[in-house]
Amino acid sequence: MDVIFGVSGLRGVVGNGLTPELICNYVASFANEIPPGTVVIGNDSRISSSMVKNAVVSSLKSLGFEILDIGIAPTPTVQFITKIKNASGGIAITASHNPENWNGLKFIEGNGIFFNEKKINTITKNLEEKNFKFQTYDKLGKLTGDTNAKELHTNFVLQKINFDCSGKDKLTVAVDACNAAGSEIIPALIERIGFKVVRLNCDTNSLFPRNPEPLRENLRYFSDFIGERKDIDIGFALDGDADRVAILDEKGRYIGEENTLVLASKFFIEYMNPTNKTVVTNLSTTRALDDVVNSFGGKVIRSKVGEINVVEEMIRICASIGGEGNGGVILPMIQYARDSLSAISLILLGLSKSGLQLSSIVSGLPKYYMVKDKISISRESFDRNINYIKEHFKDYSCNDIDGLKFDLDASWIHIRPSNTEPIVRIIAESKSMDISNELVQETKNFMRDLC
Repeated sequence: MDVIFGVSGLRGVVGNGLTPELICNYVASFANEIPPGTVVIGNDSRISSSMVKNAVVSSLKSLGFEILDIGIAPTPTVQFITKIKNASGGIAITASHNPENWNGLKFIEGNGIFFNEKKINTITKNLEEKNFKFQTYDKLGKLTGDTNAKELHTNFVLQKINFDCSGKDKLTVAVDACNAAGSEIIPALIERIGFKVVRLNCDTNSLFPRNPEPLRENLRYFSDFIGERKDIDIGFALDGDADRVAILDEKGRYIGEENTLVLASKFFIEYMNPTNKTVVTNLSTTRALDDVVNSFGGKVIRSKVGEINVVEEMIRICASIGGEGNGGVILPMIQYARDSLSAISLILLGLSKSGLQLSSIVSGLPKYYMVKDKISISRESFDRNINYIKEHFKDYSCNDIDGLKFDLDASWIHIRPSNTEPIVRIIAESKSMDISNELVQETKNFMRDLC
């Protein structure tokens, strides 16, 4: 049975674990943790979304909640509407970057922020106890639709990120939305800015044409498409629920998800002139971010991996921007959520104001090489041997808030147990691909012998 539940929400394979009964139980367990009132829901474009939505709606109605359905929309739009409508909570119906046979739920507090680990654990406890408070026939909730949600989100982003500047370049922007949640809102946003849009895979009535995770290997057609057109200045590729963005330059070259946050932070500090130049990201994000932010007199603070962990650290230290190296950008002036509208707007603002081609800007970024791998070791085995691992890297500074990260002179390595699988993830970065590969392989060999 393929079902995963954690701080990224519930995900499962439809027909092999993700059933209407399971969905109803999780929704009821979530509902126990929010006050009575309205729950905002929205979904991506998967074939199974109507089935999942029906189960979500039935469960919420039976518990007496009012439901505001915003239809096919990005997860950050569900979060934004939950916040501005003062709702009791929200549920995004999506499996994010997972393949099309998956679906799931992301649980949102009334402030538009995802449930944290503590509240996720409470949902698990509620599932075990099943102490649900179902209503009688005359106190059932009601369903209302909202067709203005995407426009409200777009308007707010463009109020905060101002393109009303003289001499802005008229860019041509390609969008590959994977026929998913960003298919309508992202092209509309770009057109509102005043740029030309070239759409690829922006039809929510069609199947996903590729794996929805916007990695290099899944974007080869998009890359060739841009390279052949010759008139496109930048390309944006989205995942299933449009909270993450990968970038391609004017030649169709994949810039990498790591550089989405690097570019967004650079342009935010350079062109929006914030007094606060503190950026939060997770332990596994590229050191290029530190180099760029430091060059503007800012600083980078690291958190545990996971959007909610980044968000909570951003709130704690009042950071002005943050995100993760998976293409997710969090801009608090808009909301505490990975938001592709914020990311795309910042990057288009910077590209427009610079007057340079994207490839030229990227060539000036610090160059690092990251290698990601994994090894089959349980969390229990990792925990038993954690002191031996620290001893092995005793000459280097260690951060142990999320696994173990060691900062070497010109490189780093992050060794982190998975929350969902009996594996340990090993990520290394340096100025040389050979060095990064050697770091990962040496660590794998050491870990295999140790554990």
